[in-house]
Amino acid sequence: MHSQLAVLMFADIVGYSAMMEADQDQTIDAVRSLRLDMLEPAAGAHAGRVLKRLGDGWIISFTSVSACVDCAMSLQAKLQTETELKLRIGAHIGEIVSDGEDFYGSGLNIAQRIEAEAPPGGLMVSEDLFRQLSGPLAGELRDAGMFRLKNIAQPVRLYQWRPKHKRKAVPDEVTSIAVAAIEYAPLDAETAALAGDLHDQLVIRLSRRQGIVVLDAANRPVENATYDLRSRLRVAGGRGRLSLSLVLRSEGRPVWSESYDRETVDIFDFCDVVLERAEADLRIQTNAFDGDRLAHIPEEELSVSELRARAANAYYRLTYEDWIDGLRLMKRAIRMNPRDGVSLAMRAEAEIMTHAARYRGLPPDLLAQLADDLDTAIEQNPGSDYVFWTRGLYRINCLSDAAGARADLHRSRDLNPAYSENHELEAHILMVEGDFDKAAEKYGLLLQRQVHNPMIPYRRFLRAAAYYCGGRYDLAAEDARLAADTRPKDRAMHVLRGQALRAAGEEDAARDALQRAASLAPQPNICSRCPVLPASHQHLAEALASAVRSPQGQLDGIET
Repeated sequence: MHSQLAVLMFADIVGYSAMMEADQDQTIDAVRSLRLDMLEPAAGAHAGRVLKRLGDGWIISFTSVSACVDCAMSLQAKLQTETELKLRIGAHIGEIVSDGEDFYGSGLNIAQRIEAEAPPGGLMVSEDLFRQLSGPLAGELRDAGMFRLKNIAQPVRLYQWRPKHKRKAVPDEVTSIAVAAIEYAPLDAETAALAGDLHDQLVIRLSRRQGIVVLDAANRPVENATYDLRSRLRVAGGRGRLSLSLVLRSEGRPVWSESYDRETVDIFDFCDVVLERAEADLRIQTNAFDGDRLAHIPEEELSVSELRARAANAYYRLTYEDWIDGLRLMKRAIRMNPRDGVSLAMRAEAEIMTHAARYRGLPPDLLAQLADDLDTAIEQNPGSDYVFWTRGLYRINCLSDAAGARADLHRSRDLNPAYSENHELEAHILMVEGDFDKAAEKYGLLLQRQVHNPMIPYRRFLRAAAYYCGGRYDLAAEDARLAADTRPKDRAMHVLRGQALRAAGEEDAARDALQRAASLAPQPNICSRCPVLPASHQHLAEALASAVRSPQGQLDGIET
């Protein structure tokens, strides 16, 4: 056995399986031409050695970092103009082991996982490799942020490149945020320690997000960043206020700001709640940044992580059509990498939400597929709070499995106690268990802590359903009214209000609400998708389903 350090390139043909299914002979000819006329001659010209041919991929070693990167860039630029085939290329420095017949080693595995994150027609390299570059080649690569690669304990920073003639006027580099030290008052040791802890937690929590680069600017200047995150902490009279603002550095213009107030009697509670709210709001903002950053790039040129970012941006727009579009994007991502855990989870969430918006159960074959996909997602991303949350959502929404969903909830909270979506999952579980008052309380936490979240009407609708099931009809009617005020064309919200008013004995007001619902056009809505309900309250689901299924002018089964 012989081991050595090598510069490794992993290249893979995009869409190879679909091409083979469509026309096997033509695909074989195209791949042979790519290998003989372009890829392997380009590798040879840069002193590269082919270690493995994989049918639709190649592993090539180089003795020089710059030769590897230059080969990848020149090859991709040539492919853009001379063939319809697209490659994804990943590169890394790592150890390989040879037994005389084959090559092995973690370096090969890491290079392959990096390749899976590369954009079609582009290049992705590890930070280890990037650090060895200098001059023009280094300047061509852009920081792509932190990625979690399978069997790698810590997140890995990757760097990305696309051919110049494919870049538009809008830059495609990843959004970067420089987190400044928190200014504080009063100027005493206790407040200074609190400000330092809050700053460190902001950096850590933001760094968990793919799609952004987080830079700690507390003790050193940061020269290049898209945004500055500025913060101020004030503590007085038993209360604390953390104020955050995002400033677009190129213009010196604040684009977002918010303040978080909380009693400081229990300082740990203050930190937990304030950071949870701040993290949730910043998650929304960074999803919006990613959507803006990627808007000009054709989706066929997006990497898997970029497709996820575009889908997340679509989900936050909260229309049924946008969720269907996000689902389509996730199916594309899964075709590119069938074992990408986050994509599998995002696809599962979209299937659950869009079927619930239509008040339809998932068909048995899709239920089985999502169960398998989510188990795969857990295996691939065992450190993801979102992946466990999604499997819990599936278990409680589709199987009414409160015990299984609660196990996923506990794991998600162990991974990230501040992940606010877990309040919603816990509320769903409590609904199935029949604890409606506590479910309403958990939905209420999201309303209190996510005042800027576009999902607020949806959470009000869910809490209204919890109040209704618990016999608190006046509160149900009020929450449904507030939800309908912000989504006035959403039939189901008016139906829920009408049902609650009727149960409360307010017949005239109920009739008005139901007539308003009947006057609207039926359509599925994400913000009024079928709530999670116990078997004892399926009659409410049937009443709400009439909002989606009944023609305009009537509500089947409901007296208006």
